[in-house]
Amino acid sequence: MDENLAMMWLTRSLGLNLKKVKHLLSVCQRAEQVYAMTAGQLRHLAGVDETMVSALEKGKQILPAWQKEMEQAKVRYLSVYDPAFPQWLREVYQPPVGLYVRGTFPCQQEQAISMIGARRCSRYGKDVAHQTAQALAKDGFWIVSGMAEGIDSICHEGALDAGGNTIAVLGFGHNRCYPASKRALMERIAGQGAVISEYPPNHPAGKYTFPQRNRIIAGLSSGLIVVEAGKHSGTMITVDFALDAGRTVMAFPSNVTSRFGEGTNHLIQQGCPIITCMEDIYIELGHAPHLQTSKQEKPEKQDEQTDLSPQEMQVLQALGEEEIAVELLREKTDLPMAQLKSVLTMLEIYGQVERLPQERYRKIRMMR
Repeated sequence: MDENLAMMWLTRSLGLNLKKVKHLLSVCQRAEQVYAMTAGQLRHLAGVDETMVSALEKGKQILPAWQKEMEQAKVRYLSVYDPAFPQWLREVYQPPVGLYVRGTFPCQQEQAISMIGARRCSRYGKDVAHQTAQALAKDGFWIVSGMAEGIDSICHEGALDAGGNTIAVLGFGHNRCYPASKRALMERIAGQGAVISEYPPNHPAGKYTFPQRNRIIAGLSSGLIVVEAGKHSGTMITVDFALDAGRTVMAFPSNVTSRFGEGTNHLIQQGCPIITCMEDIYIELGHAPHLQTSKQEKPEKQDEQTDLSPQEMQVLQALGEEEIAVELLREKTDLPMAQLKSVLTMLEIYGQVERLPQERYRKIRMMR
């Protein structure tokens, strides 16, 4: 019996009860040894009652159906004893004994960074999440998040748009999708990284499944970035797991008048390292190679703006990072409306300006 398959059998037979699974593993060392035991031998083990024996025997009968279910979902089971199981994850509080995996895990030498935030977020939070994930992915980091609505999904998209890799940690089985609108994103992630879950393919989302999966998000990498979150957001559960596991936790500051960023501002107030540029992240992670590259690239990036026309430079300087109506922008630049809109269109193409509803614009602050 393969250890990965045996561990899957053991966990499912015991109803995903980690306490019972770990008790048997403390007695028998490996799941395959438990599988090899007869019902009579199991009854003689300390702490094993008749209910457990019956469940394990029943599980052996259902095992072929469970294997077929995994094949149809295109997932494999990875035991904690498998060399490919992430080393970082073994260090969290109550680590999972195995994971259902679709896609490819990073090798142990590759670096991963977890990025999280609230489902309800501001445009600022969305921009920061996408740009940061994109920049980190380009630098070779795997982006880990929870594929939830809002910041989590945007972090995955940023990594994918950069041609990088990302890992989605689900709070349900692979045959489910919550929210349902993220099914296409789920497929993209599986093809360009990995979609993982502690739960069998058809397991539904529940009250405790999301908090449980948060320890895996925290444990899969050396650091955790909180982009934007309310003070009582579920995001803070992941922060607690990360801190308990000795991970580096960093946070982006938010507007003090915004309810969306009360949680991140509170973290910073409590001493959490603040992120104001990409260098802040790399310094905290001790990722020195990027710091050298970043310094070499800065003059080149500054030269990019010198290619703009005088009118484009004028409009860019008049724009702030806050939204501004096109009428007010015309007054500030004194350009004819037709020319102003033409310039704004070009700046949109260059990725310098973002157009918002009701003919409002703002400058895009690129992460460095």
